[in-house]
Amino acid sequence: MRIRPLGVALTAALAVAGGLPASAQSGKPPHPQHKGVIGHGHALSHRHAVLRFRGKFTNPTPLPTVSNPLPLACVSECQTWTMHVRTPRTFLVAVKNHLGSIDDGINLFVTNPKGKQVASADGIGANGQAVIVHHPIPGTYKVQVTVTYAYNAVTKYRGEARIMHGHTWQPDRCHRRNCLLLPRLKSLPADDMHIIGVPPVASTPLGFPFPVNLPTDNSCYDDETAETGATRCLRFTSEVENVGRGQLHLQLPWFANSKHGPKSGFRSGQCKARQLIDRTNGTTKKVKAGPCEFHAAHGHFHYKSFVGYALFKVRHGHTGKLVGRSEKESFCLADDDYAGYGKRRPNGPRAYAGQPGCNLPQTHVKKYPKKGARVSMGLTPGWGDVYTWDTPDQFIDITHTPPGRYDVIIETNPSGLMTVAGPARNCSRTRIHLMKSDVKQLLSRRNVRCPHSF
Repeated sequence: MRIRPLGVALTAALAVAGGLPASAQSGKPPHPQHKGVIGHGHALSHRHAVLRFRGKFTNPTPLPTVSNPLPLACVSECQTWTMHVRTPRTFLVAVKNHLGSIDDGINLFVTNPKGKQVASADGIGANGQAVIVHHPIPGTYKVQVTVTYAYNAVTKYRGEARIMHGHTWQPDRCHRRNCLLLPRLKSLPADDMHIIGVPPVASTPLGFPFPVNLPTDNSCYDDETAETGATRCLRFTSEVENVGRGQLHLQLPWFANSKHGPKSGFRSGQCKARQLIDRTNGTTKKVKAGPCEFHAAHGHFHYKSFVGYALFKVRHGHTGKLVGRSEKESFCLADDDYAGYGKRRPNGPRAYAGQPGCNLPQTHVKKYPKKGARVSMGLTPGWGDVYTWDTPDQFIDITHTPPGRYDVIIETNPSGLMTVAGPARNCSRTRIHLMKSDVKQLLSRRNVRCPHSF
């Protein structure tokens, strides 16, 4: 779960909602800009099954700014595109930050030829949005793009409309009567290495949520040192993508009734996750997925068997002896990186926002308390879960690790408790040169063999 923008965003969001002074709240809201016709006038049809467009937003202030996402009430820029549609097929409309940044919250709204809004997606903490338009009618659609949270001075985005059928949409096929729609997890190599730059303060659930970089020699938060004894931390950004057909959908018990009596995930030892797996016939299978916990310091629930990090010594050009593991053992899963944008494989609307998804139960009121209440988290096909280098506990202790060459290995599903397609585990590798006061990334590889001693 990407967390960095949330602190500043929440503060500014209060300004937008409550009428407090905000950097972008001067004058009247701007009139939506008409950017042009998507696809240079071509209609979305069998002949032109993918239409593309692009635009940018400019942040007028030196600090992050927050806007109401709605096109008719947005404080910052609003941009409107028109698109001619001549297909009865379901289609996808998607946008993604051109630089892949997940620090800018882009929103997406689609209105049909009758003036009815038929799809929308908004939020922060992700680098894109997508919507699906079912049963389209012929005519001119309106596509509106706004920004909720502008972290960077300029936000460039790319967009497309794609028919979800034929040669432009080719998900894996089920060759049996009924198939499980399973997630397939891929770990990306560790990136953005740091052994300096952390302020000498305690961490927060938001990491270091300020739009500045501090030139400190510190690499561990005060509470990390107090809990683990680490005084030198190798920090990095990690990402796990779901490249499968189905969602990774986990439910954690807020409160649950069982044959052995009521249980609550807030209590030690009682948090047991379950995984929900959809079938092609519309039914759902529920399986055990292992332990979880309520993380008191972060104020939300974590799943404990999602991914693991380890450091290995490089010997004769190969991954050698294990020298350290990360203390981070639990995660709040969320859709952060729209990795499937522009691809024919399964992708679509963001289903898991992380916050407040990892905090609050998603259970129909009429079913509670008979059925209990559960927190949902997971990973949508075509999306990646990102943990930035400044995330609390996102480090490997290198207090007593000498300079040299090492491999940082990231492993998905380390306990094998999640039901996934393909190999149960997937590993990536980043080779680094660790120095006394710096770290250099040498090379990275995906889909490497997982070490036996992980």
